[in-house]
Order: sequence, then C-alpha cells, then structure tokens
Amino acid sequence: MVKLIALGILSGAFFSATFILNELMHVEGGHWVWSASLRYIFTIAFLAGIVLFSGGVKQLRGVVKLFASHWVFWTMAGSIGFGGFYGLLCFSADFAPGWVVAATWQFTIVASLFVFMLFGRKFPRRIWFFSLLIFTGVLLVNLSRVDVFDVGPQLSGCLPVLAAVVRLLRECLRVHGEAAP
Repeated sequence: MVKLIALGILSGAFFSATFILNELMHVEGGHWVWSASLRYIFTIAFLAGIVLFSGGVKQLRGVVKLFASHWVFWTMAGSIGFGGFYGLLCFSADFAPGWVVAATWQFTIVASLFVFMLFGRKFPRRIWFFSLLIFTGVLLVNLSRVDVFDVGPQLSGCLPVLAAVVRLLRECLRVHGEAAP
C-alpha cells in the first residue's frame, strides 16, 4: 500500500510539473500544440521504457510488432485519445496558470467515481467525503483567482480541462462497453 501511495505521489508530481512547463512554454511564446505534441512523444518514450524495464527486449519487440500489424488503428486511436486529451489540457494552460490547471485536473478523481458507479460499483461514505474535499479544493483554487477574474480566460482555462475529463471518461465507457460480453 505504501508503495502504491508513493508511486501515486511521484506520478502526480511529474504530471503536475508538466503543467508548469506548459505555462513556461506559453510565456516564452510557444504554442500549445507543441506542448501537446511533446507530451505525446514523451508518453510513448515512457511507456516504451516501462515495457522494456518490466518485460525486457522481447516484450518490447512484441509491442512494436503488434503496433506494426495494426498501425493505422493505433495511430488514429492514439491521436484521438491523446490529441483530444492532451490538446485540451495544453490549450487550457495558455489561459490559466499551470498550478490552476493541475489542481482542476484533480477533478478526474471525483469524476471516475461516477463512472465506476455506472458499472455498479459502490463506495463507502469516507470515499465520498474525500471526494468532496477534492472538489472543494478544485473549487477554491479556481475561486482564488477571482481578483483577476475575467470570464473569458477563466472559462478558457477551466472548461478544456473539464472537457478532457469528460473525453477520458467517455472513452473509458466506450472501451468497457466493447469489452463487455
């Protein structure tokens, strides 16, 4: 359990740090499309490293062979999934500070509970209590910027993140529906 929590904290730190990098790229005049593209490339590199580390060269060759045999499907599915998902996140970083985007993204934790409920999963009250804390935190982070509130940039920074959440959850539902007997 401690290992899982540590891994979650580490992955959250890396993921949140990328929003800060998005903001830095924006401040320096970089376009959000470059940031989304770099996320896509780095994700491929990290996943290849994980497969190589956990299964060795033979496992990595198997994944590459599988990709090569269905490259059109994997390229299109990956572009839609990562392009829509990361594109919306990187776009929002052009309108809100990275720490606001990273905090708003935590809403995926709460949203995933609702998806699991659609599949018949029930959760104890303490889970809902912590989810309410997360939601309250996301709300407070977004409201903390009320002194510089301009509805256009605020919505441009928040709505794409929420759209990415919905996009991710819709994809999970679609995949689960196809996998169901």
